[in-house]
Amino acid sequence: MIALVALVIGVLQLVAMLDQERQALATRYDSDLELQARLEGMRGQKDWGQRATQAQAALAEMRERMPAVGSAGLAEAEMQSWLTALATGNALTEPRIRVEKTIEVPGYPDMWQVLGRLDAKIPQYGNAGVLRVLSQGLPWIQAERLEIADGTPARLSLVVRGYYRREAAK
Repeated sequence: MIALVALVIGVLQLVAMLDQERQALATRYDSDLELQARLEGMRGQKDWGQRATQAQAALAEMRERMPAVGSAGLAEAEMQSWLTALATGNALTEPRIRVEKTIEVPGYPDMWQVLGRLDAKIPQYGNAGVLRVLSQGLPWIQAERLEIADGTPARLSLVVRGYYRREAAK
């Protein structure tokens, strides 16, 4: 009797698992059908070649705007200069700037990245200028961390990552 009850429970569990699998397959099939319908609609469009050409041109233009440096040391100097300009342009006091060693960008052999840090005191209402300069540095200068502590003057701690293009040897 116990064996019969265990067998019935096992069969019911198997039926429930098969139903769940069927539902998952049906959901995936519906999703695949929807994707296929969208792709069929896109296939009829004739301007894909033109879009690809425009995308390649935009990528080339964006890479040309990336700051170019001839060596790892120059990349570090550029980051130092950018952070110094940020500090002096926004009247930051007691600036301390540290720049890490240049490293290669994984998957992009023609690029370097440099990590820099700026610690300073920021004047009252000076954070808007700092944020404006940070936004102007995008996409090649990216803020990893920005902390502005309360106080007069407030304490600023900024960590940025800068990307530089390796300039071809002339």
